[in-house]
Amino acid sequence: MELLKRLSFRAILERVLDRPVMVLLAVVGVSIFFAWRLPDLSFRTSIYDLVIQDLPETSRYEEFKKIFGSDEIIQVVIKAKNIYDPVTFAKVEQLALEASQIQGIKRVISLPGIRKSVDIGGKWTLAEFADIVGPVALFQRNLISKDRRTTVLNLILEDGADKDAIIAAVDRMIARESDGLSLYQIGMPLVSQALALFTEKDFFFLPPITFLLIAVVLFLLFRCLLCLLLPLTCVLLTLLWTFGLMAWTGTAMSMLTMIVPVFLIAVGTAYCLHLMSDYVGRTDQSSSRREAVFGTLSTLSLPTALAVLTTAIGIGSLLVNRIIAIREFAVFSCFGILSLLVILLTFFPSVLVLAPTPRKKRTSGRRRLSTAFIELVIRLNLKHQRVVLPVLGILALICGIGVFRLHIQTNPIGYFKESTPVSRHFHDIYRDMSGSFPINVFMNGVTDDFFEDPEHVADIARFQRFAETLPEVDKTISFADYLMLVNYVLNRFNPEYYALPK
Repeated sequence: MELLKRLSFRAILERVLDRPVMVLLAVVGVSIFFAWRLPDLSFRTSIYDLVIQDLPETSRYEEFKKIFGSDEIIQVVIKAKNIYDPVTFAKVEQLALEASQIQGIKRVISLPGIRKSVDIGGKWTLAEFADIVGPVALFQRNLISKDRRTTVLNLILEDGADKDAIIAAVDRMIARESDGLSLYQIGMPLVSQALALFTEKDFFFLPPITFLLIAVVLFLLFRCLLCLLLPLTCVLLTLLWTFGLMAWTGTAMSMLTMIVPVFLIAVGTAYCLHLMSDYVGRTDQSSSRREAVFGTLSTLSLPTALAVLTTAIGIGSLLVNRIIAIREFAVFSCFGILSLLVILLTFFPSVLVLAPTPRKKRTSGRRRLSTAFIELVIRLNLKHQRVVLPVLGILALICGIGVFRLHIQTNPIGYFKESTPVSRHFHDIYRDMSGSFPINVFMNGVTDDFFEDPEHVADIARFQRFAETLPEVDKTISFADYLMLVNYVLNRFNPEYYALPK
């Protein structure tokens, strides 16, 4: 029984209030521990954060990369008055050569590269080359636009390449060769990099703005420096512990963990507000600060703990999700909310015991706006149920119908404003060329040399024709296209032979 008394909450609270300085030193020590690795916190935001590892589709994707290598492509879009102009074409050729020398790029597919492959002796004029390339559907809206004013360098990246370094190198190349040409780069690596940059920017922008707004609200409510600083300090310590744990575990910030700080600020301030409001109300009826703090914590600790635990359980349900980024969000949100509970039961009362008692505000004869609003709500609830309940029922019905009209949006470009370069370039490229988001269809034959059979290659071509009828599919490219190209070249570029060989 004696042990249970020592471990009861009232006994623990009394020890906290009897030794507030020691408690504060302990909290500071823990905070220093978490803050030690905070500079190592990194940002990793990619569309691949949302990949589910144990899906059959993921296994097939990994199998595809083992056979064919990386499917990461950066497209350098080049616009001019006429791509086949000798000066312009020479610049495109120089750009393709420079791009091929960038570390991490496996190969470059470009119009000048095609010319070198088919015109080994270099005897053709650009006009002759343009006439030969014209009938080839493989190149149309893939390497050259119909109006011959846009071409693309397809940069195939090595698996595991440093994408940020490649993007930076391409940016430098574009800056050097932009005279007379309009150039930009687009592709999934650019989207992932932009997501990371915006995530980092929001991380250093949104929490301070949230802090500022909450500080204004707290000041207007209490008009007291202690009532302003203490809740914000508790929330700040919670964020410090949470992100310190992320740094210690080597977990990078992602699109989803970016929500954690704003969530903790909002929820943490609400809990602090309940405790602070009750404490301020008790100061007049209590003989000492210690008595007021003890009364507040002994009364509200259980409801606060239950509120924190139910919140943690709700968020913890996301731990069963198969997406790693969502599980990371759940882990650190739960840790943050539980850290907040520890801080509220230790740091919060210790500061209140040591700090001066906040002065009560003088109440004026005028009713405050908040009081008037609460009285309005009470009148509506007590005297106008016949109007309020039907209105609420209609709103609930409308919202319930709206649930069935929800759409799932997984296009990463939708995360950006239309004015951002990534969004503008994404929507620009498919006006003249095919889009920059490829989908790979993986085909397996049942026997060796399966796709050396003309009938099976014809099956590929038939599947292509079907795929091209699907909405939002710009272009399809397959082994059948390359075989048609070979047949076209071997028959001296006769347009009649741009077809599958029999």
